[in-house]
Parts: sequence; structure tokens; C-alpha cells
Amino acid sequence: MTYHDVKNALYAAGLDVWYPAAKQGVCLTPYVVVQNMGTFPYAQSSRLMYTLLSIHCYVPLGNYDGLKILVGRVRDALAPLMPDLRPVGNESVHTVNDTFRAHETYLEYIVQKKA
Repeated sequence: MTYHDVKNALYAAGLDVWYPAAKQGVCLTPYVVVQNMGTFPYAQSSRLMYTLLSIHCYVPLGNYDGLKILVGRVRDALAPLMPDLRPVGNESVHTVNDTFRAHETYLEYIVQKKA
């Protein structure tokens, strides 16, 4: 399971997917950004590592209800990748991103692998 597998699953679901910092300007349509947050060792095992992925979801300011729909589409698109890809928890609080003039939230997932 790789970062690109996650991006491809989101593309296949018809989502607009971007690399971090690639999308510029005001948010006019819903989109997601996949961010690799790094690879870390498990505290209880020197042989297991995990990669943390953050999936940021953006919708225009006038479409707050669309954020819930976009999050659901992301979860549905990534569900077939389990158990290799696992959600870490719930989504973050919904915030207003003034730079992009968008509502924003993110979901965190981990990919486990052997060191």
C-alpha cells in the first residue's frame, strides 16, 4: 500500500485530488489533498512501522453541507483499501480556511508495514 494507491483510489471515485501546495487560489469546487505526514516506528515493536496520511477536504464557503458529502465520498473510496489502510480516528473539526475561502476538515489514516 502506497501514497499513490490512496490517490488513485480517490481519483477512481471521481474526486478532484491534489498534491500539497499544488492547488492555489479561491476554492470554487470540492477537492481533496493527500498529504504524507511521515513514517514512524511503533513503540512496542522495532520491526513495524506506519505511515500517517492526512486527507484534507475542501468545499467552497457557500457549500458547508457539501463538506459532509465530500468526507463520505472519501471514506467510501478508501474503504476497499482496508485493512492495509486504516482510519486513525474521526475527522478534525470543521474550520474556515480564509486563504482558500473554503470550509476544511481532514481525515487521518495509517498504513502499517514491516521495517
